[in-house]
Amino acid sequence: MLEKKETSAELRRTVNGVRRIRRYRKILPPIIGASTLFLVMLYIVSLMFSRYGSFTVTVKDYEDRKYAIALSEGDDFRYSTSHLNAAAATNITNIDGNDLPEDLNDTNGMHNGENYLAYTFYVKNTGEVACSYRYSLIISRATMGVDAAARVRVYFDGNYYKAESDTYRYDGTYTDYAKPKTGGNGQPEVDPDGRVMTNFKSGDVIMESEKSGFAPGDMSKVTVVIWLEGNDPDCTDDVLGGQFKVDMVFEITESQEN
Repeated sequence: MLEKKETSAELRRTVNGVRRIRRYRKILPPIIGASTLFLVMLYIVSLMFSRYGSFTVTVKDYEDRKYAIALSEGDDFRYSTSHLNAAAATNITNIDGNDLPEDLNDTNGMHNGENYLAYTFYVKNTGEVACSYRYSLIISRATMGVDAAARVRVYFDGNYYKAESDTYRYDGTYTDYAKPKTGGNGQPEVDPDGRVMTNFKSGDVIMESEKSGFAPGDMSKVTVVIWLEGNDPDCTDDVLGGQFKVDMVFEITESQEN
């Protein structure tokens, strides 16, 4: 009798095991499918973010067609647009700003280095009358506190080409921007060799300025360079994996028809 009871118990355990296996077979596929879908969604979001780049330039639409400005990667304006996009170099690390090339303002379009983003483009008055325009650099994405170690260099030549005299000029001056020193009560960052940064205008606005007297056919030249400054005290392992995206916006602020 004892032997019979043991056999019945083994059978019951076997039956329960089969039921559990059948139950898992029903439950696991939806769980695995949901997990896979979640991972795919994460990949798509990452892909979409990469697709739209780490630096974009846009012109706000102006209702009156007499006032218009356009963008192009070349000063011949063979391909003019109201939206430009630059992708960042992948897997970048911090660098010393002193090691940046000296010719960053000499190449059109995207010309990233191994550990920095560099983009040169042109703005042209394609309207019928002179105007003024405002230009702003805006932080649209900053994660892991990476903006505390970021540097943004802007070469801006508002009078690169004057249509009236048909003359070009080269202006290689630039301004380096950074967040104020952490815990420094608004004091600017000072990088090695005494390079004093210009403070960001606000938490999410790097800089903002205006160009006036922009006549039909005139062109401005802009180069934007972005890197992580390795000498910044905030450039630590805590910012690993952080993302930094900047947008530049141009907007006509005043017509000068008269």
